[in-house]
Amino acid sequence: MIEVLVPGPLTSVQDAFGRPAWRHMGVPVGGAADAWSARLANRLVGNADDDALLEITLSGFAVRFDMTASAAITGGMTASAGGVPLAANAAFSVRTGSTVRVDRGWGVRGYLAIAGGIAVGPVLGSRATDLRSGFGGHHGRALKAGDRLEIGASTAMPTRWTGSRWDGPIRIVPGPHAPGVSLDGEWTVGPEADRTGVRLDGRRLAELGEVPSMGLPLGAIQVPPDGRPIVMLADRPVTGGYPVPACVIGADIGRVAQLRPGDRVTFVSVSVEPAREALRQAEEELAALEPLEAPRDDELGWVGSHE
Repeated sequence: MIEVLVPGPLTSVQDAFGRPAWRHMGVPVGGAADAWSARLANRLVGNADDDALLEITLSGFAVRFDMTASAAITGGMTASAGGVPLAANAAFSVRTGSTVRVDRGWGVRGYLAIAGGIAVGPVLGSRATDLRSGFGGHHGRALKAGDRLEIGASTAMPTRWTGSRWDGPIRIVPGPHAPGVSLDGEWTVGPEADRTGVRLDGRRLAELGEVPSMGLPLGAIQVPPDGRPIVMLADRPVTGGYPVPACVIGADIGRVAQLRPGDRVTFVSVSVEPAREALRQAEEELAALEPLEAPRDDELGWVGSHE
């Protein structure tokens, strides 16, 4: 069992994949905004990729562990216990009664996975919280102080990540309304950035009007009448009626989900084959793990030994 002490601006139970099988019924996919980081966190503690974990936004989250556990933090946040920083992208052992705090890092979202996964029941095949509709996860809502979450059992070996991640321009492929529209140059993330999408400021694109409503894939870049592009993320609508001149490739969408208001971003166009190769490489990087030995009772490797 874990207890939320400080929920932060927005913390929710999510899984990596959401509900893609229900889009035809109008249900948003949802799931982790940075699914790659969520999957990595789960793998570090020996969970399945789709086990439930915590998605933490911005900073100021704190949780107390009422049991001994293995946990890991990934994504753009940092973690500490008793003022001692915890290594990112590596499992750490937590003693009963320890408090783990998650704070600001290089990105806007962090993923805290605990060995055994958060024990919430699936709704429409997913444990993810649909914050707009109010179902899934923990009572269909963001976490509050005092919430207590059950943790499943696990005997998996903890690991650390030894791979790397592409850090160049965000790669895009042409969309169905690409002719005459360029996303060249530098853009700035606007204040309207959440799990639905990231709006970009910069030069205003020419008004493209509206198009017949169509399905919105993850990473679709819509251009509304004000000419400010929007990159669609996990909680995007199922359909949309604004032109889509380009789409962020699957390997880079998690990086977009980590952008903060004020961050600068550039795009580079690629063809479909390099996009597929980038996705294959990103999948390979998820497997770049090496085992960690669990600390003995007399070692200081336990979180909580400094509290």
